[in-house]
Amino acid sequence: MRTQYVYPLIATLMVGCLIAQSTASEATKRLQARCKSSQLIGLSITNSQDESLGEIHDIVLDSTNRKIAYAVVGFGGVLGMGEKYFAMPWRLIEVTQRGAEQTPRATLGLDRETLKAAPGFDKKQWPDMANSAWAKQVDDYYQQRGEAARAEGAKEPKGSAQDGSRGVDRPPGSKQFMHRRLSRLIGMNVVDVEHKKIADVEDFVIDSNLATIDGVLLSYGGVLGMGESLVLLPADALTLEPSKDVFVIACTRKDLEALALKDGKLPLLSNDAWLTSGREHVLKAQKRLVPDDTDVTPADGSAAKSVKYADAYDVKAKETIEGTILTLGTVRIGDGQEQRARWRVRLAEGREVIVYGAPASFAEQEALDLRAGSRIKVTGSPAKYDSQTVLVAGTVEAGGKTAMLRNAEGHVTWLRK
Repeated sequence: MRTQYVYPLIATLMVGCLIAQSTASEATKRLQARCKSSQLIGLSITNSQDESLGEIHDIVLDSTNRKIAYAVVGFGGVLGMGEKYFAMPWRLIEVTQRGAEQTPRATLGLDRETLKAAPGFDKKQWPDMANSAWAKQVDDYYQQRGEAARAEGAKEPKGSAQDGSRGVDRPPGSKQFMHRRLSRLIGMNVVDVEHKKIADVEDFVIDSNLATIDGVLLSYGGVLGMGESLVLLPADALTLEPSKDVFVIACTRKDLEALALKDGKLPLLSNDAWLTSGREHVLKAQKRLVPDDTDVTPADGSAAKSVKYADAYDVKAKETIEGTILTLGTVRIGDGQEQRARWRVRLAEGREVIVYGAPASFAEQEALDLRAGSRIKVTGSPAKYDSQTVLVAGTVEAGGKTAMLRNAEGHVTWLRK
């Protein structure tokens, strides 16, 4: 069965090109503001007195997937509130960065007493951030304590329709919810107009001053961190298709190969040259692949048989790695398309390995409290998915704790009754 998908990329790119023609003052802002999302998620946050207030656990996008609405900040252990999370309007947070290779600094202009009384939530019980009543409660709280009112016409966040087609987030467990948290977009498959996978989402480029998602870093190929290629494109070159948990791009693998970063090194993000060249390349590819009426009838993917996750683990071919988590995300694999945790881990020798774990909700894995910057030790089995070889985790160690994801025979443990 084939389904019709109306491809909106031409209009999106035209809008993106207009946005790129910014004023000189906006360009100056960007010179100091662009960084990778992996530099922000897991970043410590302080107040104006340089007191540590916790860290940024996630970034929540608005309904367009192009603007930041909230930073989800955890203050566990510092304010005596355990793992309590807070959704902070992005306008409250100031991010500064001296150089592209240096760690940014995030400052929140609030004191501890204000934070203690702020509306928060448990990390396992996320609120519906698209709900206008919830948004008003959060906004009113900070505005009543001297924070400037939201600018007229600001687009954060909108109320959600009954079908969940609008809004920043939906309740946990729904697909819309997963698609709006930035960490849940990292690791997502990127497919061409025929729905054939050609890459993975590896990271995003954020303008912290303008609260925009400017770029997306894609990865493809490689064997346990060796031979992998990276491509940096404008974020508006990709279109999210929520019903299938994929990003669609009007490019082929050969198109991406033509834009692969030499030695995987990023260009200067403050320079718009990568945005301009990326848009030009995607537009040329689109004209070649997409009819003028922009209607595309892609394959629904039902004919492509994916590798079964359980069968990908070989107890006779195990490998152990140790390193630091750079990014956390999720990936859907196997015939059942179940969602698994996905981590990019940097080893001491500089090699970066992609690890597939258990479902994100698996209790033993959750107990490790993994986040960007965590030290991790993984014993697993190398397995090839599409063109990329990853490490399928059997055991994971972090912070003195160990999570058993598979038994001695290599069978998953999260299906236990």
